[in-house]
Amino acid sequence: MLNHVKPAEMGADLQRRIHTATTERSYDQVLLGFGLCGNTIVDLVCPIPMVIPRVHDCCTLFMGSKERFMEAFGDHLSMHWCTGGYFERGYNQGDSNYDWDALSPGQRSAHPEYMQWVEQYGEENAAYIWETMYSEMGTAEAAYIRMNVPAYNDTACEERFSKMVSEQGKTVRILQGDISYLDALINGPWDDARFLTVQPGQRVRALYDMDRVITTQ
Repeated sequence: MLNHVKPAEMGADLQRRIHTATTERSYDQVLLGFGLCGNTIVDLVCPIPMVIPRVHDCCTLFMGSKERFMEAFGDHLSMHWCTGGYFERGYNQGDSNYDWDALSPGQRSAHPEYMQWVEQYGEENAAYIWETMYSEMGTAEAAYIRMNVPAYNDTACEERFSKMVSEQGKTVRILQGDISYLDALINGPWDDARFLTVQPGQRVRALYDMDRVITTQ
């Protein structure tokens, strides 16, 4: 199982999966449903064109655009968040004792300052600096993202998440999500503003900004 808490291991796992998929069958291209995710995709290569959304983590995909993500999270990038599917498959079935540090894996990686610290000092030291400087971030609220496709919404999940949030002394902020970014990833078009197309032989590199996010070398 892919583990966001250990981005180096997850990146190696992704690389193995890309290699396996492209050697066992013939494809025109790979669509990677990942963002930068704590440097997880840095150095990935693919023998065929690979399309990656220019996002720091999947929250932007659920919000529909980088602009809507920044509007909702720009002043509190460490705020925990959830969607129906995410809660259903990853949140211990609503366990009220769930580790809140794991509710939004990779959330700090949405902040370019944090990723610069990772580059300079390593993951462990960067996490320490972040917690020291922003110890109060993300403690008051947790966001639940309602998608704009009825089939993707589960009232029971939202209610259970809200209960869990309340038991942790937090309040819930309901955000309206948008499936359009995910739809574009699957169906195109893969415009350069929203997607990076990695050509065979190129490696993924991080920019750590809030616009381009990733590039190739």
